[in-house]
Amino acid sequence: MSEQAQGDVHNVFSGNATYVIQGRDFSAVHLHLPLPQTPQDRAAAELARVVLAQWRDEAGALGLAGSARLAVGWRADWTVADHREHIGADVAGSTAGLAQLAAAFQALPAQRLVIIGGPGTGKTSLAILLSLQLLSLHDVTRPVPVPLLVSTWDASKEHFDVWLARRIHEEYIGLSRDLDRARIRDLVRDRRVLPVLDGLDELPRPLRSAALAGLNKTGADSAPLILASRTTEYAELVEEETVLQAAAVIKAQPVEGAAAAVYLRGSSHPQRTRRWQGLLDHITHHPEAVSARALSSPLMLWLARTVYARADADPGELVDESRFPDVVAIERHLLDSIVPAAFPSGPASPHQPHPVREWGHAQAQRALGFLAAHLTAAKTKELAWWELHRAKAPTFLKAPALLIGYVLLMTGSSWFQDWITRGDAFQAFQVAVGAWAATMFGTMGGLLLLLSHLWKGPLPRRLAMFGSHRSRIPGLFWLLVFLAPIVLLLAQDKPFMALGFIVPPLLMMVVGAPADTAQAVGPRALLSGERASTVLMVLGVAPVIGAIGTLSIVHTPDRSVLFGSWISGTAGAAAVIVALSPWTQWLLAKVTLAALGTLPWSTMAFLEDARRVGLLRQVGGVYQFRHAQIQAGFAARQRGGAPARRRRARTRVPWPVRPLPAASTTPQSVRIPGYVGPRITRGGQPAMYVGMWTIALVWVGIITFEDGWQDPGALQTVGFFVALPPAIDLLIPPLTWRRAELCLDENGIEFALGRRTLRFEWREVADVAPRLFEPPLGKNDDGTVMLHLRLTAEATPEPRIRVNSAGWVALWPLDCPTGDPGDATIRPELDDALVRFAGARWQRPPAGRLTGRQ
Repeated sequence: MSEQAQGDVHNVFSGNATYVIQGRDFSAVHLHLPLPQTPQDRAAAELARVVLAQWRDEAGALGLAGSARLAVGWRADWTVADHREHIGADVAGSTAGLAQLAAAFQALPAQRLVIIGGPGTGKTSLAILLSLQLLSLHDVTRPVPVPLLVSTWDASKEHFDVWLARRIHEEYIGLSRDLDRARIRDLVRDRRVLPVLDGLDELPRPLRSAALAGLNKTGADSAPLILASRTTEYAELVEEETVLQAAAVIKAQPVEGAAAAVYLRGSSHPQRTRRWQGLLDHITHHPEAVSARALSSPLMLWLARTVYARADADPGELVDESRFPDVVAIERHLLDSIVPAAFPSGPASPHQPHPVREWGHAQAQRALGFLAAHLTAAKTKELAWWELHRAKAPTFLKAPALLIGYVLLMTGSSWFQDWITRGDAFQAFQVAVGAWAATMFGTMGGLLLLLSHLWKGPLPRRLAMFGSHRSRIPGLFWLLVFLAPIVLLLAQDKPFMALGFIVPPLLMMVVGAPADTAQAVGPRALLSGERASTVLMVLGVAPVIGAIGTLSIVHTPDRSVLFGSWISGTAGAAAVIVALSPWTQWLLAKVTLAALGTLPWSTMAFLEDARRVGLLRQVGGVYQFRHAQIQAGFAARQRGGAPARRRRARTRVPWPVRPLPAASTTPQSVRIPGYVGPRITRGGQPAMYVGMWTIALVWVGIITFEDGWQDPGALQTVGFFVALPPAIDLLIPPLTWRRAELCLDENGIEFALGRRTLRFEWREVADVAPRLFEPPLGKNDDGTVMLHLRLTAEATPEPRIRVNSAGWVALWPLDCPTGDPGDATIRPELDDALVRFAGARWQRPPAGRLTGRQ
């Protein structure tokens, strides 16, 4: 070594640096410094943290975590998968554990996987556990797994990336202050999110096909994906459409008897294992026995574990095939016994941190049955508290409640006016006019607020305020349409009245959420946020509306009159705000259902306890039943044990149809696609005419009262509201097309429109014929002809399926320019399908009226 090299080394550094390494001789040293994180890396890590926290808790509540976790087996299924060369790797079957499945998934070049299986086979649990395993391995180089329900996606209206970003935003935005809409959109755009989608089989057939096509459009080489679906529905989709590109397919396997015995033994009380021994030996050594086949489902194993956890329960009774002759009998017994097993009786232990309250088995069964039937009728799995007012009982009692509230408000207002004006008629009139103006301004702001959320529905304002800016476009558009001419006319002469048209709508659209963002969002947090938002609007917005209404109408130096008008106007505006609040609708629904004995008075606490015992799961701000089979079981029990009927969806179709050129025909069924749209006839929106012309009449009274007809803008203002309804009738496009499908097979006929389906079995149908459509109100002036079904005397249609005065049900719109059912245009494939499947029920139109035939 040279003399220079052997000399002393003097290291000098000056300045700022994160890392400084100084030395003389280095050999075989490897430095691993953490890479600097970008804002997107931090957002991905934060999203992984909140998703892991939520689903780790849910897995514990659902019994999927812990030492006694059930190992669900799987095997590759190439019959419904893409070409092997497109997938690039194999996924071998195993029951070794989630680590092997996670490693096999990460070895896939495209990281796209489909998990299929029959009802209750554990495909959803497998998808959740795989997500948790991948989340535990997450780093900045891997996408973040996010479980979501794909059954909420309408692929015909919304691109997958837009839907994915919106759903992540809605379900996880409140879990962290560091996640915002723009950052989530960036994560989705750059494929930093791994969507774990469940419920493809729950979509109607047209939307299912559109969803698969939309997923393939995302780019198989760059869009990781995990999709869970039932085997039959996915196989039909693959046969009729295509496969999920570059995706491996695994099929969840039934739990073998030995594995089921290990799970039940490990999850039971250590001192009660002897009670289980007879059942465990039976399912281990007799795999073809009824009990072994019933307990091959992870869902049924969880039910058995829960039902027989009590000290006095005897699981050995499941071996008795005289009592349980088939699998259905065991499943029904476990479903019927889950409520007494899950909800304890007697006082809870004072040492439990979150004890389950005593609700009473009958009350819990009644409540869960009602909620399951409500969700089934609504064709959804998500139990949202702000949608509960749509249930049958609250809807029926809504009008009387509003009438009582109106009478109380008017009585109180009349008493207050008499008190503040001391019986002076003119002063009382001024107070009433000012209060009316404030109420009108508040109503206008509330209606525009509803329009601003037209496309999203009545979400709680805490959630809706963070929604898409695009969803506010309708409200802002109508705000400009309604207010621009009025403000221009009133700005100079009546500035307070101009403010009355501007400020209330803007305040109600801006002050739509509480200022604080909680760290943990759930149904109760959303409810508290909506309640706080309503209180904020009542205390902050209503007084401003009352003041503007008073100053714009009442012109008097008498302070008592001004004060009385302001108080009355504030009360009227507050009443409008409260009436339009989702919290008020929830409160009305809860009180009504509780008074009827359908739900407990502490409904939210009951839902929390149902989640705690494993019957419900929490996904973002909504609850879901743990499994679709549990929901179906409670719904069937609510109907008195009758099997579920697929035609419970509310589908009324007084619409024209624009058919697609070709139908899909298989040996088993015929599908006829088309597009339908609600017809907007001239004068067909009476509420719009009544509302606008009422406002015009009110303006006539105001202008007359103020002797303002000399103002040239007065007539223009009245004329604007008079001319607006017919202008809308003339300018709005008459049709908004939506994709629909008519399916006929040997068992029945089904109509699908979006997520709604309407099905009738042939045994319930007496005749099929084209007939004039009979609208529920008014007359069929445009000669709409539809394909109708006449039901047999034995058929019992759901009450919400409308049967016309002649006993026919309208099903499928037909093109008929003359309005004569005998001239209806029948497509050949529809006629052939009706001849083939309906047989003598089909009343064909006269010869020569079939399209394409002479």
